[in-house]
Amino acid sequence: MLKDLTPQHAEKSAKEVGCLAQQPAVDSLRARGAALAAEAARLSEAAEQAAPQAKIAEKAERTLRKLQQKFEELEAKRGRLEGELRGEQASAEASSGATQGSSRAEAEARQRNQALTQRVKELEAQLAKIQGPQHAGADAAKNRQQDEAIAAAEREHLALQQQLEERGRAVAKAREADAGIAAQLAKLQAANGRLGPRLRLLQAASAKLRDGQGQATAEARAAKQAFAEDMGRAIEAARRLGEEAGAMQANYSAAMDDRKKLHNQILDLKGNIRVFVRVRPMNAKEKPTEPTGEATVSFRDDTNIGLFDAQHSRRKWFEFDQVFDPNSSQASVFEEAKPLATSTLDGYNVCIFAYGQTGSGKTHTMTGTEKDPGLNTNVLRELFHIRDERKNEYDISISIAITEIYNETVRDLLCPTAKKLDVKINQDGSTGVPGLTELKVDTVGDVMKCIKEASKNRATTSTDMNEQSSRSHSIVTVRTQSTLRGGDTYIGKVHLIDLAGSENTNKSGVTGQSMKEAQNINKSLSALGDVIQSLVAKNPHTPYRNSKLTMMLKDSLGGDSKTLMIVCASPAQTNVTETSSSLNFASRARNVELGKAKRNAVAN
Repeated sequence: MLKDLTPQHAEKSAKEVGCLAQQPAVDSLRARGAALAAEAARLSEAAEQAAPQAKIAEKAERTLRKLQQKFEELEAKRGRLEGELRGEQASAEASSGATQGSSRAEAEARQRNQALTQRVKELEAQLAKIQGPQHAGADAAKNRQQDEAIAAAEREHLALQQQLEERGRAVAKAREADAGIAAQLAKLQAANGRLGPRLRLLQAASAKLRDGQGQATAEARAAKQAFAEDMGRAIEAARRLGEEAGAMQANYSAAMDDRKKLHNQILDLKGNIRVFVRVRPMNAKEKPTEPTGEATVSFRDDTNIGLFDAQHSRRKWFEFDQVFDPNSSQASVFEEAKPLATSTLDGYNVCIFAYGQTGSGKTHTMTGTEKDPGLNTNVLRELFHIRDERKNEYDISISIAITEIYNETVRDLLCPTAKKLDVKINQDGSTGVPGLTELKVDTVGDVMKCIKEASKNRATTSTDMNEQSSRSHSIVTVRTQSTLRGGDTYIGKVHLIDLAGSENTNKSGVTGQSMKEAQNINKSLSALGDVIQSLVAKNPHTPYRNSKLTMMLKDSLGGDSKTLMIVCASPAQTNVTETSSSLNFASRARNVELGKAKRNAVAN
């Protein structure tokens, strides 16, 4: 290799040998090797500096995958995507710059390596030419050492070359990642470009909606204001109408009260029998058979009741002093009858009796139950109440007797015996039952005890029309004596009568003893009808003696009594015939004029 040196090279080498004569050639080669190692170290450092750039590329690739996942949400979240896009662009630019810096470092390292290799070859050639053949033996050893050093340097160079190749592959991957990022950025930019027009359309639509919303809000406010004004006027008009209606209602109520007072005064002057009608609720047996369409019983007001006959398709109206619909309470019925209790303590004879077909609610109206008492208990309770109010002015005593007329026989329900009782007419024209048990009562508890005892002794039986059908006329007679301290004594009497029901034997299905009872009941009620008819016609003779019932009622129907008749009726179409008969009877009774009631006073 040394023999190939040219004269110029030889001259140049001679000069260099002269310059290097003071140092061994080996030291020079070692210095060159050290320089070469330093350069290799610098190249290794450059390669290590390229490693973070590869990590940046990998991070950019992961970020790209995340961007791909978020791309589907781009249209709804465009604002956020733009910020991420700018961040990715900055990251990509930094990665690209790092990749370019790594490429330049690699090129410079290769150039320096090539220059060093070329320089080593030149020095070898010059050294071989200078030393010549005479130093061949000595130099051979040196050459071997130099060759070994060069071999070591070449191995180091090869290692560096391999490291550079590895760094090159990493840079290539980084470039590929950079290219992928660039492609993704291009896609995102393209998508951004496509979203731009859509976003502008959405912004325009949003602006239009905002304008429409503002207009609608203004219109709604205006409509609300107008509605509030209209409502204010309507409320004011309704208030005025309410006040007018209230005034009219008050005037109407006052007029009705005045009418009722005048009507009662006329009745008091005429002595007419006052007639109430009470319609019970429809029971479970009647509801399934009740025809649809018009109601059998209807109410125009609190004095007029209409009865519809489905067979003849007509409705007949009746007028009475008071009518009570199926929802009426025991208290409402008593409220209308309450003044008669006061009349009793004032010294008048009073008679209150319930009339109607069997199962129409007579016993409920007159007797009731412990929790919902009827007129018997309520009238007596009112008597005690008035007694307590007058205790500082009057000395008042109250007694009670309870009888029944069963199969035309008078029976004492407070002390049942086989002793025969009969109705007698006293010298003053009043009626009484000699031998009848009459108990003094001081409290409502005493009254309830007497009524409970009498109820156990009263004759009842079960029929097809009524499970607890009364088979007799029950009469509760209360006598009062009110003595004004230092004045007169007033003697009053009130009959509270629960008549046995008129009975259609074909419907009730009674036989045997019950048939006999029904016949006697109907006979006595027929006699009552004859008496009423005679009183209406003002005949000179009234047939009171035709039955025990009419004999008991003689001083109530034909004397100086205040009489109230309560007609109880069924609301069912199956009973329309019986209900019509009861209402017609009540209409006739309402026309009876008894004359002005007289007060029973005894001077002291």
